[in-house]
Amino acid sequence: MSPQFNSMNELTSYLDNMEKRVKTLEEQNDYLRSVIPEGEQDATRTLPDTNLLNHNFFKRAFTVWGHYFLAQLIISLVIIIILATLLLIPGLFSALTNFIQGLTVH
Repeated sequence: MSPQFNSMNELTSYLDNMEKRVKTLEEQNDYLRSVIPEGEQDATRTLPDTNLLNHNFFKRAFTVWGHYFLAQLIISLVIIIILATLLLIPGLFSALTNFIQGLTVH
């Protein structure tokens, strides 16, 4: 809805106010445009340098697979070390099997 003006003075004052508002908005817009690139640089500096954040799907997929493979390798090595320790200590494995059998026999 456009305003109704009774005189030319009202129209000119209204246009002056609109020009001031437009000028203020343009200044604010210029300020925000200058601040946004600085904020983007700050945000990207805090992100780690990893292929998990890459735009290429295959790089992300193989990075996830590599992390999964490495985690499984570490878990497997720990289990192998524990089992090897149990098998290498004489009598410990047989004591454990007797203990487990004793628990299940009741």
